[in-house]
Amino acid sequence: MESLHRKGFTLEKTSRIERGAMDPSVIPTLAAVVTAIVGGAAGEAGKNAWTSLTALVRRRFGDDAPAAAALELTGAHSPEAITQILVDHAKADAEFGQALSTWTTDATHLVQHKHDVSNTIGGDAHISGPVIQAGDVLGSINIGKS
Repeated sequence: MESLHRKGFTLEKTSRIERGAMDPSVIPTLAAVVTAIVGGAAGEAGKNAWTSLTALVRRRFGDDAPAAAALELTGAHSPEAITQILVDHAKADAEFGQALSTWTTDATHLVQHKHDVSNTIGGDAHISGPVIQAGDVLGSINIGKS
């Protein structure tokens, strides 16, 4: 994040959802995809997805935008910071928000990998509330009243 500050860019968290902004339900999936790619869990498919994301950002904002800088300096930024930069750009630019949503959907299919999941509750376990057993979860899980 420091290298972005040196270039005059800052990160700002926004809690308000603006008209025409990216659908907020996509943000957790975007965060999961970015985390998988940056962490290397997505393998070659993740590299290809990252290349397409970088191309999308450059086409829309050029090489000097904070989003382009964050994508180039992935080792210097957490996946959360990268996601926040992308979301901030999507909130400010509805067309980019739509393109980022589409990229997220496409990238989710690219980076998902099949693997065996074994969830076990056993022994003398005493469960007094809801239990979720799952593999990879991209998006939200809500239990109970909203």
